[in-house]
Amino acid sequence: MPGDPTLEDAILAFQQGALDRARSIAGRHIPDPQAQHLLGLIECRSGDVASGIAWLQRAFDADPGNLQYRVMLARALIDGGRPRQALDVAEPPAGASAAEMALWHARAEAADALGDWDASAQAWRRLAVARPELRRDLARALARAGRFQESADELARWVEASPADIGNRIMFARLLADLGRNGESQAQLDKAAQLAGLPAFDESANALMTMARGPRPGRRAGELDPEVLRELAQLLERTNRLDSLQHLLDAARAEGILPERLGYPAAAAALRQGDPGEARRLLLAQPAAAESVRWHWLMARIEDALGEPAAAFAQAEAMNRAERDHAAWRVRGTAHLQFVRELAGIVTPEWAAGLKTPPQDERRNPAFLAGFPRSGTTLLDTFLMGHPDAAVLEEIPLLAPAQKLLGEMGDLPRRSPAELGKARAAFFGELDRHVDPAFAGLVVDKMPLHMIAAPFLHALFREAPFVFVQRHPCDAVLSCFMQGFALNDSMACFLDIEDAAAYYDAAMTLWERSRDVLGLRAHTLAYEELVADPEAALRPLLAFLGLEWREELLDHRATARVRGGIGTPSYSQVTEPLSGAASGRWKRYETQLEPVLPLLLKWAERLGYRG
Repeated sequence: MPGDPTLEDAILAFQQGALDRARSIAGRHIPDPQAQHLLGLIECRSGDVASGIAWLQRAFDADPGNLQYRVMLARALIDGGRPRQALDVAEPPAGASAAEMALWHARAEAADALGDWDASAQAWRRLAVARPELRRDLARALARAGRFQESADELARWVEASPADIGNRIMFARLLADLGRNGESQAQLDKAAQLAGLPAFDESANALMTMARGPRPGRRAGELDPEVLRELAQLLERTNRLDSLQHLLDAARAEGILPERLGYPAAAAALRQGDPGEARRLLLAQPAAAESVRWHWLMARIEDALGEPAAAFAQAEAMNRAERDHAAWRVRGTAHLQFVRELAGIVTPEWAAGLKTPPQDERRNPAFLAGFPRSGTTLLDTFLMGHPDAAVLEEIPLLAPAQKLLGEMGDLPRRSPAELGKARAAFFGELDRHVDPAFAGLVVDKMPLHMIAAPFLHALFREAPFVFVQRHPCDAVLSCFMQGFALNDSMACFLDIEDAAAYYDAAMTLWERSRDVLGLRAHTLAYEELVADPEAALRPLLAFLGLEWREELLDHRATARVRGGIGTPSYSQVTEPLSGAASGRWKRYETQLEPVLPLLLKWAERLGYRG
């Protein structure tokens, strides 16, 4: 007479898909952790994940050293929408056995689901060591963790290891563009195009779709690859090739790839087409955790376009909280704010009287274009780029080598003429890397926060012209808070609306004190006037800079198209027709701005704004 069914019989039934029989047999052996584990697997496969987790947890509690139990419990917790618990269960193993690698994989997936990008990067790195084909997943995890340079390095290694994979090259090109390394990005795109049989990267829809069918391991020749298509769409959106992005989306739809599958770039294109409702629908098709900062940034713009200021402001708050190391950046921003306040106390008539004059040379002084961030400096520099006698450099740290030689601002009066001359030469040495020294026209060094570096610039270039762009303080600060900048000590001040307003106050105080105490040659241009009547705003500016008037300056959109990708957060605005819609936007956010309005409206009155 055959004996009672054993656990081995239950396992066999489970493997054969006979779940009811497997459940019945395993139920007779419940005190055994192996039976509890099997019952957990059965319930998960049957669709009752909550019950499955309970059984798997019992098995794990009974035998916590069993790596298989730990792995399967973690995976069930992920499936059950409990990634935090899954990450706790999938604690980092010490070795590299198959079971330990499975646990690292579960940990990577749990971290991805949770949005813990540091833990994700750690897990994918361990996996990539054992399985080099996972290096691309590691690169993605590093990028999501904000470790973009490490991500680029990993992708470079992956591209070298698989040079014929067009998808890897396009992903690499997109990441390089995110890092502002546009020349290297273009080089990777050209190589990707050549793999697809094209002579070079071409933004036409046909060429882009050809690249999306390019060679990839594991795919049939000529098969459309949605992942490559998505990378191309992201690249086009992030490098301001918005017309080409729309052509690509149209071509993809014609081939059955709906915009929902492309997520963020499709939503950005819909918003640009004036359909914020469709943009919202498309963005919701992509989980926020995939790219949380950019996701919330775009959703804030969508809610603003839908006329929902409270929702838009909440999305901006979520965007800022999603920044990696948010708390640490807040501390750094606060320290920088105090530093700028202290600088304003340094700039006094007595301090200025001690400044020496550097030896003069034949080099023409550059002009410096400054203004609080989001005040219109990119729009103005786009107009100026249309002038043949001007070379506009956009946010290149030309002053950094000179500042390194000069030391702190308070030390400037102690610098000898020779030391100032050496620093001036360092500035020109950096400038010559970007503009031909033989260029006889006017170099315009655009850096918004030159407004807090004006004393250094004045020490090196006594007669240099300064162009200061101003905007209503409430509009400028609101825009900074809702922007989502790449973080440094200055931009960290915009993670909080009250810090942002305080930074405006400190920076404007320092700028006005520098202008008045040092007697700067300064011309102020109001963003609102530039938008309302470009010619009336630009003619006096051109005269101030010593440049002849040119009618072609007024076609700023043509200039923007010629200049290509724009490396500042304003890239999506300067390619659009001029509109006064952004002026006075703050009034729709009065409730959200209430804590900072007394400070900002005081500045508005001081700058000549009414309300």
